[in-house]
Parts: sequence; structure tokens; C-alpha cells
Amino acid sequence: MTLTIHATTDTRPGAAHPAYDPTPSIPLLITELTHEEFWARYAKARGDAEHFAPGYLAARETAALLLRAVIADLFALADPANTRAAADAAAAANRVRRKSLQMMLPANAARAWLRGEYEAWRNTESHPPNCPGHCRGTGIVMVTTTWQDDGAPVWAEPADCRRGEEDDPHADDCLCHGTGQRWNAESREYELCDRYTPGSDDARGEPRAGEAWSTGPYDEEPF
Repeated sequence: MTLTIHATTDTRPGAAHPAYDPTPSIPLLITELTHEEFWARYAKARGDAEHFAPGYLAARETAALLLRAVIADLFALADPANTRAAADAAAAANRVRRKSLQMMLPANAARAWLRGEYEAWRNTESHPPNCPGHCRGTGIVMVTTTWQDDGAPVWAEPADCRRGEEDDPHADDCLCHGTGQRWNAESREYELCDRYTPGSDDARGEPRAGEAWSTGPYDEEPF
């Protein structure tokens, strides 16, 4: 499951932006890009590319170009004043179109097209049977979302497979202190912190190891 940064003032690549919903994780994009390039080059390196299904290698190469373009687009979105980054993103998007034998588009149109193509790819592209994320090709894995205070898992829910890439860590200033878990005093269980929420100087986050306090609606001691 991809956890994204939702602070409106965040200008880092990968910060939440309405152009992508949910905002892609750049580490995960790099992982996927690496996989696609490996699959595209593996058959050629072995010398038996002719034995692969027609279009398979071309699809892998196109996917690698698509993911590379999305990364460039995220960097451009993070700094709208950087015209060079915007031009690079548009050029990368048009490179995907050229690979697919489509006509070139103006910069803004090319980037808008790219976002739609990525959304379609994310929703339809299957994972390999030996996916590093252990989804066995389904694209879905079970992720624990609730734990007892002794760390024992209580509840798990289906989530998107991240192809072996770890969840994006929350920053230390998140109310979960970067642990990815929050204490729910009502159920007396830890729950998945699925959204980055910055704390304030006078507000304390959920309890960490050895800390029996929390904040907000989770205002009872866990022990």
C-alpha cells in the first residue's frame, strides 16, 4: 500500500498533487521501472527474444519509458517555476507516444495524456507470477492494519502490491513519529497510520515504545 505525503506546503517530488490521485511513490516507480527494463533486456541478453510472445518486449520497453516520464512529471509538478523540468517531462511523455507510433503533442497536452496513460497502466498491468512483492501475479497482498499493544497482528486488509518496495516512511514530525502506527485508546489497539499528519510543538503524537501517552481522539494511556 502506498502511503503519500499530504501536507499542502510540501514541494518535494512525490508530494500530493491533484494531477495524480493517489500520488505515486517515486521509490516504487523506480522499482517498477527497474523491473520493466530488466524484463525487456533479459530475453535480448539471452539471445532468444524470438521465443517471446509478439509485443511482449515492446510492451516492457513502453512501460519503462512511461514510468520514466511519470518520474520526470512529478519533479516538474514539485517545482512549477522550473521550465526546464516541465520541458523534460513533456519530452519524456512524447517519447512514450513515439514508441507507440502516436503523433507528438504540445507540452501540456502531452503531460496530461501521460497521467491518463499511467492511471490505465497502474490499474491494468499485471504483476509477474514470481513478483518480489509475493502477490503471485494478482497485484494484491494482505497488509496488517491493526495490532494489539503487544505487537500481535489483529486484522489485515487487501492492499496494492508494491513489488517488494517498502511503504513510504512517515517523517518524524508525523503524529505517529514515523512508526506508521497510531494507538487507538477506544479499541486499545494500534492502527495503521495511513496518512502523514504533521504534529505541532505543543501536541504529542501516539505512544512510541515505552511511552504511555497519545494525542487527539487517542487520549487514554495504552497500559
